[in-house]
Amino acid sequence: MTDNGVSARVSFLTRVLGSSDTWANAPELLLEFCAAFGATAAGLRWPAEGPAVLVAETAPTSNPGFQATMNIPGQPAGLFWAQVPTGVDREFLQLAAQAVAHSPALTRFLGPVAEQARIAQRLDDAARVAGRVAHDLDNVFQGVTGFLALALDVLTSGTPAHQNVREADTAARYGMKFCSQLHELSRGGNARPLPAAVPAALNRESARLAKAFPAIRFAIDAPGDLPAVAVEGGGLQTMLGHLFDNAAEASPKDGTVQVTARLVELAPADLAGYLGRPATGPHVEVRVTDAGPGMTDEAKRRLFVEPFFTTKFRHRGLSLAVIYRMLYSHRGGVQVDTAPGRGTTIRVVFPLAAARVPALEAGRSSGGSVK
Repeated sequence: MTDNGVSARVSFLTRVLGSSDTWANAPELLLEFCAAFGATAAGLRWPAEGPAVLVAETAPTSNPGFQATMNIPGQPAGLFWAQVPTGVDREFLQLAAQAVAHSPALTRFLGPVAEQARIAQRLDDAARVAGRVAHDLDNVFQGVTGFLALALDVLTSGTPAHQNVREADTAARYGMKFCSQLHELSRGGNARPLPAAVPAALNRESARLAKAFPAIRFAIDAPGDLPAVAVEGGGLQTMLGHLFDNAAEASPKDGTVQVTARLVELAPADLAGYLGRPATGPHVEVRVTDAGPGMTDEAKRRLFVEPFFTTKFRHRGLSLAVIYRMLYSHRGGVQVDTAPGRGTTIRVVFPLAAARVPALEAGRSSGGSVK
């Protein structure tokens, strides 16, 4: 397989996973799949044992075929098939088939699906791609930063050459940070419900934030006696770190980010307002409110559906996708309240580690909608 072939395949996967409006219809999507993978034909049967419902063909062929079962929430199992050249990477083909199955273009063609499960499945597909890409990029960036460090050691500090190499090193480290997020997305579906303390995690974040965002004030209100949550400490720290970084980056200079943590009781009526899989009963809620410009309804709709979507210039996205996937696997939930001109409040709930907890004190809190 040539480098150009790999590039075309990666480009196709990035587009189909990263945008809700890339293709006007499903036939266009299949034709681009054919172009990316060198296929002479591709199509769908829905249900799998039924007749073809969609075919995109560029030329007749006798090359070996590929097929994969496509499972979409709210629909019977279907079959994706393609006539592809010998030697095309089967793992890439499997990833492409799953990405096509959960693409908005195909959803419009087949009809509505269960939105919550669709989001989770799209992120699972994106996570598989992310893990594969991140591994290769890690090797590239480690080599780049290693040789840049050697160059900095022999260049005279303050010279243009030294400054240019330092800028290159900074850019490479941003790339390594993005790779770290790709790994987090890839691993986020693995639940590790070990007990962890939210107040302790908030204290660690407070120390980090003071150095990372000296111009932003973080007002944190968290009782020290909150019960432990069923999220391993490293995963809890990752989620809180992404929440706080997003809030700080959205806030103006000298702005304030409000953070509260409390014990809440979720009633059955509360669950519909969350993305994720929270259950009824007691949870620890962390609420983060920034002083930024807020988001439009369109931006809010795209936050979780498109893993690489971001509203911030020259940023990477992924943070909320990582948070959602980790919460989904740990049976937590996330809720976003935002509007243009009034900032954004993100509310996450974590299940408790203990099988039983004391009854909530009267009037301590309730699990209604974010105000």
